Amino acid sequence: MRRLKRLPVSILPVSILTLSVMLLSMLLSQRSLAATENIPEQWERVFVTDGTIKLEAFVKGRGTTVIVHPSLGRPVQDFVDLGNQVVAAGYRVVGINPRGIGQSTGPMEQITLHELADDVWRVADYFDIKQTFLLGQNFGNRVSRVASTHSPDRVLGLILMAAGGNIAPSAEDWSTFQQVFDPNVPPEQHLQAVAKSYFASGNDATAWREGWYGDTARLQLQAIKNTSDFDDSYLGGTAPGLVIQGLNDRIAPPQNAFELVQKRPNTRLVALPNMGHAMLPEQPDVLADTVIDFLLSQSQTNHGLGMSSKP
Repeated sequence: MRRLKRLPVSILPVSILTLSVMLLSMLLSQRSLAATENIPEQWERVFVTDGTIKLEAFVKGRGTTVIVHPSLGRPVQDFVDLGNQVVAAGYRVVGINPRGIGQSTGPMEQITLHELADDVWRVADYFDIKQTFLLGQNFGNRVSRVASTHSPDRVLGLILMAAGGNIAPSAEDWSTFQQVFDPNVPPEQHLQAVAKSYFASGNDATAWREGWYGDTARLQLQAIKNTSDFDDSYLGGTAPGLVIQGLNDRIAPPQNAFELVQKRPNTRLVALPNMGHAMLPEQPDVLADTVIDFLLSQSQTNHGLGMSSKP
């Protein structure tokens, strides 16, 4: 892969319905914009460009790198709190906003998970990262598995959160899940759909009231369908693995994680009660402890590997 470069409205009575639609559209657009318009404090934002592809990435820390890929239709800013704790443990975190999220752009029609996995290595190459940990949640876990399969010698460890697979959610749960990405769903009904689909009962879903990219999510789901050879990437390469599973996950039922760990060598499973599909805002400290424990165990095994030549 070649070296990449950093690169007056008149209101008439007849228009009231139109105005209402415009206002609703503005409110719905805030679901995505509010979560991605600011640069997280003490994080650096960079842009990695390659032809028509521009990837927005956020970086913080020094040491062995952990590259993070977010959930379906969600921004990588979801990982700021976890990333801060990982950085405090002595690592460097690079979070990628995938195409169509935040300020990342690039072709999305007729692509597969393979093209999106190549974006992970585009960012790694920009930072001159020879070896890295990969961490992916939900849709990001699929992209990370494919990326790890593409370049297994570059992956120090693979961390998968909400690793869906062969066992689908119930028809009722899937119907509710689709409402999360429907721009026509009113805000309060949308929040109810988020709570039911992503959060264990009793957990506060307002943390994810915003930050939703419905159009991108639909294209990401299509990329999954377009990847007819995903079975070849099911195990996600050969690096040591950690699968973190919420036992109250309705969208990626726990049996998926159990089956993956049984089939994948050198992989540990951490299953957490009172945790759904969102994970990050539900039990942030437990999640951080789990991730850091795995990183430390593998970093001791691979001491001195994965360092970047760029600050």
